[in-house]
Amino acid sequence: MKKVLVLITMLATLTACSSVKKNDINLQEKYKVDTVAMKNWEETFSKVIVGESELEDWYGADQPISFLARNQKLDQKQVKFLDSLKTKGDITEADQEQFNAILEKTVKKLPRQYYLKDENFKDPAGLAKYMVTQSYIRMANPSNHIANEVATKEEWAEIVAFSKKDDLTEKEIKRFRKLLNKFIKRGEFFDSKTWYFVEVSPRIVEVNDMYKKAEKTKIEKNNVNAKALYLAYSEYFSKLEKWDD
Repeated sequence: MKKVLVLITMLATLTACSSVKKNDINLQEKYKVDTVAMKNWEETFSKVIVGESELEDWYGADQPISFLARNQKLDQKQVKFLDSLKTKGDITEADQEQFNAILEKTVKKLPRQYYLKDENFKDPAGLAKYMVTQSYIRMANPSNHIANEVATKEEWAEIVAFSKKDDLTEKEIKRFRKLLNKFIKRGEFFDSKTWYFVEVSPRIVEVNDMYKKAEKTKIEKNNVNAKALYLAYSEYFSKLEKWDD
């Protein structure tokens, strides 16, 4: 009984600390972006991007500015303007408008729709073995949930067949990837109680918070499940931010 109470307390605490809902207001007003903040634009952009991202993977987790540059979400002309503010004496109203326009446009480019590429597998044969082995555990877990509630009998039979091999061919890896990408498009893929078998953490709470939203966009539906798939089998995949979109 004590263990149950401790678990409930942990979940309540994590939920309370989960991401704050975003407000539909001007970003400069919301984040109190003044002229000093505009001159220190890298720090300001990082703060806003982190604050506006429902998934940290949308912005590359630890280094938002590097992510923007790497994924061409900020072009050279925009960066040149932003850098010019660092040494500019007076920031004009036109500068503020241009700064805010770039900031708004950048935030709008953040959402991505994740799906697996063949290269995102670290050990596909090992993953198949792990999924099948885990599915036999009596306690609810992602693998038996997928086997019983998400995959068709024929689809799960394919994964079982993969699990019996020491290595998979390119054709089999492609098929395995397609199966997993099919699964994350299905509404029943994520189940919070089942995923707490993996870990009780802010990462699971974050996914659960998105899942509980009454109305989710197509991207949100896909990404909730993609993040859940990654968390369930993270040692077998590259980081979610490296998945295709």
